Amino acid sequence: MHPLARLRARLSFARSRLRFLAVFVLAWVTASARSATPAPEFAAGISNGVVGTYNVTEASGLVVSRQSPGVLWTHNDSGSRGSVFALATNGTYLARHYIPDVFTGDFEDISVGPGPLAQFQYVYLGDIGDNPLTRTNIRVFRFPEPAVLAYQTNAPVDLPIFNAQEILLRYPDGPFNAEAMMVDPITGDLFITTKHTNTARVYQATRAQLDSGALVTLTFVREINFRSASGADISADGSMIAIRRPGRVGLWTRQAGQSVSNALVANPITVPVIGQPDEPNGEAIAFDPNGLGYYTLSEGVTQPIYFFARTDISPPVPRVFLGPGEEWQFNDFGFPPQPGWQTNLQGDFTLGLAPLGYGGGEQTPVSFGDAGAKYPTTYFLKTFSGDIVASNLALRVIFNDGIAVYLNGAEILRRNLDVGASYETYASASNTNRARCWHSVPVNPALLRQGENVISAEVHRFDADGPSLIFDLQLVEAKVDSPPRFTSRLITNGVWSAALQGPNGLSVRIDSSADLQNWSTNRFVILTNGVGAVTEPATNAARFFRIGE
Repeated sequence: MHPLARLRARLSFARSRLRFLAVFVLAWVTASARSATPAPEFAAGISNGVVGTYNVTEASGLVVSRQSPGVLWTHNDSGSRGSVFALATNGTYLARHYIPDVFTGDFEDISVGPGPLAQFQYVYLGDIGDNPLTRTNIRVFRFPEPAVLAYQTNAPVDLPIFNAQEILLRYPDGPFNAEAMMVDPITGDLFITTKHTNTARVYQATRAQLDSGALVTLTFVREINFRSASGADISADGSMIAIRRPGRVGLWTRQAGQSVSNALVANPITVPVIGQPDEPNGEAIAFDPNGLGYYTLSEGVTQPIYFFARTDISPPVPRVFLGPGEEWQFNDFGFPPQPGWQTNLQGDFTLGLAPLGYGGGEQTPVSFGDAGAKYPTTYFLKTFSGDIVASNLALRVIFNDGIAVYLNGAEILRRNLDVGASYETYASASNTNRARCWHSVPVNPALLRQGENVISAEVHRFDADGPSLIFDLQLVEAKVDSPPRFTSRLITNGVWSAALQGPNGLSVRIDSSADLQNWSTNRFVILTNGVGAVTEPATNAARFFRIGE
């Protein structure tokens, strides 16, 4: 070889070694940075109490409400009807909510997460078990989470779930038996983990697929080294993933912006769990919504509920400005209050504990006038301290049928109610089927004042002879997705175009009209990275678009 060529070869080899060394060092630094992130640590479990109802005989799944403070949801396993049970964290029985006409199923796990409407949190009940491996399809029932209140300890309720969505799913390579299911609070995607002797296969349904109403073909994500998976959950902030079986819990940490799939590449850490015989067939696990720890539960009657407190850090507990079940002033006299009532603390009001209303389920009854001609409007008002300013503020309200809410005189919510509605104005739509679900919207924290604040609400009936009315309200430090909204409208090259913004992955129904009278519903727009657009050929006439529910 020519000496110059030999020198060039040596230089090339040296450069390649340097590139390899640089890549190796970069990989080592990256791995070191990941391993430097301390793993979460938890104390040994303590019993909070035992399940206080014989309705729960074979608890297979568990999830903690993110809207009703101190409430757990569970359900029975195979052969049970489509029911979910609300328990206090000490096991006190609060409610049963059931899906009409769903009399049996192999219900293996439960989760809470976002769904088709941004203002609700949804319960996902998984009929995913298949021990004989014979099912062509499995199914998940999804419905807005019912509100559960502490006063129900005195009289647990038993209520139907209206308009639950049945989502049919199939494996691309199944069938499989599965007992673990979880919903990502960040993306709204659903994950099912199959139950095998040595490993587990993880499958995914995207938020858009779940919203489509069509049969969903699951996507295989990856296989993980965890056998006999029987329960799963993702923490409310998305940072922790837990999968369990009797006697063992594996926990994966997840970095900001990381997918669930990529988080599951790593080996899990083992965190505490109650062994046999104290938890004879423990299949359920659920994270506390504030990151304070996790709960577990076993099959059987009157089983203990165990809590495992987090010990490596003390997560901040969000500020509660107004909680459910508090005392309110209310006007139910059958005539409108004085102008400026929204902030008038000297108005003519009566005191009572929420929820307030009539027709059943209220803690304080309000008057309604004649049975066939009930008062159109009832007014509510309350003061609270705002000494600590929140970074994120969420309003949660249960009501029927139309409502407007004001914070220090500024309107922060209007639903099913025309602008400028008077005392005699009835709601524009009924909210009866969702009256007992927390309706959540973000609020501008700048509206809070140091010192005394005033919050007020007017609730309007949809019809004069409706059987019931209910109202309660929370104002808490929390982040809530904004509903989808139009951000721009224009005509370009003979095409109508309307841009949309909202929760990532949401499937938004778009209606269109030429005259604001006749509307067509013929499209859905998926918000990729939170944005999307609807387009339509332009004509000489105007074109109107609206976001449907």
